[in-house]
Amino acid sequence: MENQSYYRSVFAGPEDADCRDERVPLVVNCAGYVSMSRGFWTTGRRHDYYLQLMDAGEMLSGTAGEEARFGAGEFIIRPPEVPYRYGLAGEREMGYYWAHFTGNYAESLLANNGLVPGRVYRLNEEISSSVRRSFDGMFREFMMHGRGYEDLCAAKLTAVLVELGRSVTDGGIGRETRFAGLLEYIHRHYTEELCIAELAASEHLSVSRFREVFRRTFGCAPSEYIIGLRLQHARDLLTGTDLTIGEIAELCGYGDELYFMRLFRKKTGMSARTYRLGQPAEKKG
Repeated sequence: MENQSYYRSVFAGPEDADCRDERVPLVVNCAGYVSMSRGFWTTGRRHDYYLQLMDAGEMLSGTAGEEARFGAGEFIIRPPEVPYRYGLAGEREMGYYWAHFTGNYAESLLANNGLVPGRVYRLNEEISSSVRRSFDGMFREFMMHGRGYEDLCAAKLTAVLVELGRSVTDGGIGRETRFAGLLEYIHRHYTEELCIAELAASEHLSVSRFREVFRRTFGCAPSEYIIGLRLQHARDLLTGTDLTIGEIAELCGYGDELYFMRLFRKKTGMSARTYRLGQPAEKKG
């Protein structure tokens, strides 16, 4: 990939984009891609956050004489106001994506996703392609400078940081990669009879192992997850339609109205009738 640099203004340079802005939630000051095959060193101190995601080769980073290596698939977010030094030693080609960002939400965004500035992380390979697509999308927005491009760049950076955060939790195997296809299936068919053994087999797991991994990932057993979806649907129908409770029970996958009513009371702490009376009567559009 060739060198690319993009700024909020066509005529801006690095010095123009080096700013900390607490008046906005999040803004990408500049972004790009660096490809280098000659040895070099860069030192600096920025007022904003600086994300570097290695795409190829290795980078040396740290202080003089104490540099640590990090390579393809690893990334670092350098904090504001902290001096840094990095470079390429030797003639081996190195490439990395980069973005500078600021805003009053930046610190919380990183914390919410478990990303500590200054620490080197390894990216989960399963999501690396989506991170690169988000960067490429950011580059297109900077090139075109269309209406709302700054907002869209901020959204794409948010997607990158969320993906990076997911990649470093639970050993790099997050819920979004482990059970994505299974959850799509459950969400399409939760009102039908779902067999836990068949769901486990679809993931090539025993029933006990499936329940264990599912609970660790989502905080509940697969059967409880399905019940949760059914009762969410029931609450929507109770407050948004004039269907009878028996009709709602059937639409939520329960042929036995009495069983549905007992389950609803157990899970919500009130009867279905009380829940309906206690909610706004308008139908949902």
